[in-house]
Amino acid sequence: MSEIQYESLRSELEALSVPRSQARHLRWLAAPLAVARTASGDFEVFIRGPELRAASPLVRRQLQHGSWRPEEGGAAFSASRVALPSAPHFASIAALIAIELIRAGVAGPRGVQAAFSDVEPIIEMAMRRGALADSAIIGLIGELTVLRQLILPRAQQPESLMRCLEFWQGWQDGGRDFRIGVHAIEVKATQAESSIHEYSGLHQLEPQVLPSGQLEQLHLLSIGLAPSTSAGESLPAMVESIASTLRLATGSEELATEFVRRVALYGQRSGVGYLHDSMADWSVYATRYAHTFVPRLYRLDDPGMLLLTRAMLAQTFVQPHDLAFTMHVPESVSAFNPAQDWASELQAMSSD
Repeated sequence: MSEIQYESLRSELEALSVPRSQARHLRWLAAPLAVARTASGDFEVFIRGPELRAASPLVRRQLQHGSWRPEEGGAAFSASRVALPSAPHFASIAALIAIELIRAGVAGPRGVQAAFSDVEPIIEMAMRRGALADSAIIGLIGELTVLRQLILPRAQQPESLMRCLEFWQGWQDGGRDFRIGVHAIEVKATQAESSIHEYSGLHQLEPQVLPSGQLEQLHLLSIGLAPSTSAGESLPAMVESIASTLRLATGSEELATEFVRRVALYGQRSGVGYLHDSMADWSVYATRYAHTFVPRLYRLDDPGMLLLTRAMLAQTFVQPHDLAFTMHVPESVSAFNPAQDWASELQAMSSD
């Protein structure tokens, strides 16, 4: 394919109408290769033939092999599918993947697997732009674990649910994950079996002065999450659980829609966020995560918390700005730190 053909294909994909119902508008580029657009607006690349093998774990989770229909009533075909979000710039990526597959000989004697393996790095790049990283997924699940714990006891008090949603600040960049009155909570999720967490700066450990003049009471909520095939919950399942609770409690879609909108903004600094309505069935989000230990709510003002401070750094040549570090917090810091019951402590904060 020449450059002008690439431009033509990209323009064609951008202009491709979104079909109704479960149909998809399909454009065959070669005998084993097609691009399409779905009812949700997502772009798809299909490679006909036996199931493809991916080297990248990210691509492997997202690659789906099955029987697909081009339109309602159309004949099904067996193929591996790569799905991309509906944002307009993903039309360019779908066109690029398709063209590179043709250049790699997807329709030639080398076969589809060899061509796919050559182009897989480009597909991985596109997916990393279109999906949250694993660390962001478990970070979001960690924060939603806290939000759900705040919402569930108030399911019979619909007037208080918007206030609960406002407690969650982690969907915005730069602030605390939760702000509940004078309390602030940094939620840290880890795949380790103990409280080992990465920090992007000292500000995450330093209490701030609130507009009221009070010093915030800063907490660390440590959550352990690991992939599981037999237990746990996926990100789409957790988002739907919270959205359903909000719908049932309020009798309307308004608050649930606002919640889903905020979820979509989480992590957008590094690319596209999690768009629940169009990405819930993406295999990259299908992994279930189970808790590796009971969540631990630590008070950071406890003298037993051995934390790095700016005063310490002032005695060294190390500059505090742009400092990133890892902290390993013991299971028990002092008699009442972490809290004996993190959920009860959370409810007490939100009832003040």
